[in-house]
Formats: sequence, C-alpha cells, structure tokens
Amino acid sequence: MTNFRKSPRRWAGVFIATAMAALTAASPSPTEVVLTGPLEMDRILEALPDLARAAQAYEPNFRAIDGIHDFAKSARIKVFLGTWDANGKAPVAAFIKTIEMAFNPAIEIEWIGVSRNLKDPAEALRAYGVDKVPMFIVWVDGKEKGRIVESPEYTLEEDLASVLLGVPFSDVDMDIFRSRPHSHLPIDCAPCHGPKRPGRAQPSFR
Repeated sequence: MTNFRKSPRRWAGVFIATAMAALTAASPSPTEVVLTGPLEMDRILEALPDLARAAQAYEPNFRAIDGIHDFAKSARIKVFLGTWDANGKAPVAAFIKTIEMAFNPAIEIEWIGVSRNLKDPAEALRAYGVDKVPMFIVWVDGKEKGRIVESPEYTLEEDLASVLLGVPFSDVDMDIFRSRPHSHLPIDCAPCHGPKRPGRAQPSFR
C-alpha cells in the first residue's frame, strides 16, 4: 500500500527520479516480467525500467492534478495491473505520475499484480470482479465510486478527478471553481477561502 503522508508536494516526482537513477546503469532484461499479488510501487518500477521512464516523461493536465490534490475525503484506489502487459503500461505510467504530483495524503493506493491468464491472485480477482487490466477501482469514504478499465476515456488524471469528485471533468477546472458556486464538491477550499492547512502546499492553479 502506498500513501504520501510524509512527503511534501514539492518532492512530487522525486521517487520516480530516484528509481530512474538506480536503473540508469542497468540494461533492460529481455525476459518478460510477471509479478502477481500485492506489490509496492518501488518493486514495480525496479522491475519495469520502461514503465519508470514513461512515468517520468508523462505530462499530466495540471488542472486535474490540482483537483486531485485538493480532494478532501478519505479515498482508496486498488490498481490491478499486468506487469507483462505492454499496452497497459501507458495508463499505469500516467497514474504513477499523477499520484506523485497530486500528493494527497487522504488517498491510499494498493497495487496488485495479475497473471497473464488473469487467474492469479484468484481470490482478489474474484472478489473485485477483475477480468481486464489495468483496472483502477476507486473508493471514497468506503464506497466504490467508479472504475477506470484498461484505458481512460479522456486522460487518466482527468478521469480519476471526475471519479473522485463525482462530477464531469469540466467542473474540476480550478478556474471554473473561482467563478461558480462549488460548495457541493468534496474539495479543500482552504487555499482560496481560508488559512493554509498545515502540511499542505498551495495549489498552482495553472
């Protein structure tokens, strides 16, 4: 499980960069990597240098990042991925960069590797109805809010912001927030309407 309670937002991306530095001198293995069961992000990045490079290079929509950063409820995201799945690496890389940049301590991430035949880990796949990868399952306050399956409808960060906030991405636009009533949205309004919350950075509003 990954959470970001101890790292300030200004260090977003440092984890990916550190992983990249450790991999610089190593040549990618031609052997297919298959990791199954519960995983940590550092193990995934170490095993998949191409994924680490893709995450580092990904340029997300900063308005979506700000929406995720200011999400104020407790959330959990289970990521079911196939480390063998070349087509799934792009959305997984986008997700890694998104959670690194958004840095929201209220969001916890769980990684689960899935076998090529989609049969292992059997209990988890059956419990969550997983039949495709990658699959991002989002819970807010203990209730499932939505899933991103295989590839996003728009971009990973835009779809994730929409699922978390429960609104179309157009309502996640921070410029719109400043000109339209938005008290119904589960976001942290302190950066604009009150003193900064301890341990949280001001959003960039790019």
